[in-house]
Amino acid sequence: LADRLEARLAELEDEAVAERHRRLARWTERLQELASCVEQMDNLAALGELSASVAHEVRNPLCGILLSAEVLQTKMDPGDSRTTVLQNLHREAEKMEKVVNNLLHFARSYEPRPVRCELEDLVRDTVEAVGSHLSKKQITVNIRSGEQGCPALIDPDLMQQVFRNLLLNAVDASPAGSALAVELGLSREGQRALASFRDPGEGIEPELIGRVFDPFYTSKHNGVGLGLSVTKKIVEAHGGRIEVASTPGQGTTFSVLLPAETAESAEKVAA
Repeated sequence: LADRLEARLAELEDEAVAERHRRLARWTERLQELASCVEQMDNLAALGELSASVAHEVRNPLCGILLSAEVLQTKMDPGDSRTTVLQNLHREAEKMEKVVNNLLHFARSYEPRPVRCELEDLVRDTVEAVGSHLSKKQITVNIRSGEQGCPALIDPDLMQQVFRNLLLNAVDASPAGSALAVELGLSREGQRALASFRDPGEGIEPELIGRVFDPFYTSKHNGVGLGLSVTKKIVEAHGGRIEVASTPGQGTTFSVLLPAETAESAEKVAA
């Protein structure tokens, strides 16, 4: 009996040792995965810093190119064949400027300074600011807001950048002569200010909708893929969130949920 007990104890000890080895192997594998992730994040951070540095260096000479092209165009006769070359140069330089600005915005760390803002006023100001883009495609914007308004605690400059990005994306996705719908109000739970932007475009395929906020992902031929990433970054810096819903062939809706202005929140901001 003693021999059998001793043998059994030895078996149990061997099993325990084997299990510890298996656990140690799993932990080692997991630590290696985490180390790889940390290294990848460090590389991405370094790439972000490099991109921002290059963007800063490129922006100044690029502004000089744009200004020079504009000045030369004003000094040339409209019928001069070189005018077309200058127009092409100016157009391509503007595209480069957009890429540079997007990189700088993406690398930036956002620290909102929230104040009480009426979202409808901010949306109307933004619509007016992008009026030239709307008129090119003869697109109208229908804004609907509740009788009580839609006050929110936001940084107006940063949030106008969010609304501008969403409106321009909606314009790009919409057919000429159509209308965009903007709805303002409170979320269902009543704790968030809600601004939704709907376009009547072709929509987004279900397998792609999860990627729309990924950096450098874009479905546009001349896009960079940073506009929605920057938009998400700004919204989350406000303690909010952005959602997207789309049906292929029926359009897309982006919904921005932000901290609503309440008596309690107003007191905190005032303090």
